[in-house]
Amino acid sequence: MDWSKAKTLLILTFLILNVYLVVQLMDRMIEPRIVATTASGKTILKDRKIDEKQLQTASRDIGYLTAEVDSSSLAPKESSPIKDAITSVKNQVEWSVRLSKPSPLDAKAMRDSATSFVQSSVNHGSDYTFWKFDNKQNELTFVQTYKGQPLYSTPEQSRDDEAMIGPSLLVLQLNDDKEIVSYKQRHLNEVVRQAQDVTLLSASEAVIQLSEQGLFPASKKMTGHKLGYFCLVTEGTKSVQILPPTWQIELDGEELYFVNAIDGGVQTIERLDTVSEK
Repeated sequence: MDWSKAKTLLILTFLILNVYLVVQLMDRMIEPRIVATTASGKTILKDRKIDEKQLQTASRDIGYLTAEVDSSSLAPKESSPIKDAITSVKNQVEWSVRLSKPSPLDAKAMRDSATSFVQSSVNHGSDYTFWKFDNKQNELTFVQTYKGQPLYSTPEQSRDDEAMIGPSLLVLQLNDDKEIVSYKQRHLNEVVRQAQDVTLLSASEAVIQLSEQGLFPASKKMTGHKLGYFCLVTEGTKSVQILPPTWQIELDGEELYFVNAIDGGVQTIERLDTVSEK
């Protein structure tokens, strides 16, 4: 046997195998993962009466965001109608503002009137959009946006053993007459989009992910879905945030699930009530 030729043939075989594996890996990185095209995925969507063609799509170059916690003053501006409000600050980043006089809201258009208040009275108010209403706590929550996409974060998080709102939230406190009496605010700045080559989960894949984890039974109905970002505090610092692209999926108008569009991780936040779309 010619061992020299055999050795050469063996090397060429391994080389061809390695090239094949590299090509397969590149295909997985470039081509979107369409879990919903499998029989089980299609069954899950059909059982939940979801038309895959009607779901929002995600741009392949959306990437993730980085941001810094804003430690500058969030006190109302001098031109604000509530410039005489009482302010305090927690941990140098969360501002609490108590109005000297309650600000009434239109009961038939709470969302619109609350948005008008935020934009006219709150520092950086134009950076926020309405998110949700907690009827039990009488709270209206607004979330900061970046290029029109919401930057979600946990409603309450622990920091130095003190409960704080999420780093991108603005929470309006109402009284029993649905008047704004105070608010808490945090804000992110230096928001930058980072390049990323990873293919994102599609909305249908996020739905399937929830279903396979037992969080989305066929008895429930998807009442909303939207692509945004979710704030994750980085290890070693409390000022820098990483915001991966995230699917917000609402079930029965009561439950909110956030599915990380990169690794598929799921976080649950209950939605107790909603207000008019007006």
